[in-house]
Amino acid sequence: MRFAERILPIDRAVADRWGRLTADAASAKSPLPVIDGLLAATAFDQNLTLVTRNTKDIAATGVSFFDPWSS
Repeated sequence: MRFAERILPIDRAVADRWGRLTADAASAKSPLPVIDGLLAATAFDQNLTLVTRNTKDIAATGVSFFDPWSS
């Protein structure tokens, strides 16, 4: 339970956003991996910047992201 207060839930709003992101990616013929979609949806719903090295998949979602390894 050490990190209990730091874990963001996948609630209905996140699930709905994930569904839209996944559908948009599929329409663009660029499948979005499930974990990347869930991370992006959570960041978007919580108004957060997603810190990731995987900018290729995340860039198309429209969520704010940062790659500290390229800076």
